[in-house]
Amino acid sequence: MTEQTVDQAPPSTAELRQIIQLVEDLTAVMSREVELLRAMRVRDFGELQDHKLSLVQSYEKQTSSLRSNPAFAELIDPRLREELTDVMERMHEVMSENEIAINAARSANQRIATAIVNAVQGQQSENGGYSKNGGISQSGNQPPVSLQIDQQL
Repeated sequence: MTEQTVDQAPPSTAELRQIIQLVEDLTAVMSREVELLRAMRVRDFGELQDHKLSLVQSYEKQTSSLRSNPAFAELIDPRLREELTDVMERMHEVMSENEIAINAARSANQRIATAIVNAVQGQQSENGGYSKNGGISQSGNQPPVSLQIDQQL
């Protein structure tokens, strides 16, 4: 054992209850994210993301002693350990749902962007205008349409 391990005390019952509450709150926020993603309401993410970031930062800070000293888990009251395990498993399930929803939204956005680019290109080729001689121009030499997709959700 290192000196750091000896100097640190395992989390108290109150600290573990705070961690459990943080995990439950984080799970609720991620569940809400999944709902928003499935409804394609990405614009409603801003405030939710700020809250989620705050919860993640608190979670990281409060669980640092457990992560640095896995042996502490054995010192936790069995009922509390089971409760913590249950909320962590639920959070991991929601994280998987969240990842699937993000990938689905990203894919849908890509398909929409592709359809828009194709429609614009089709419109440009239909409306080529007139050539310098006054005839209808053949617009086979139109420049490509450029489009950039923001992949951040």
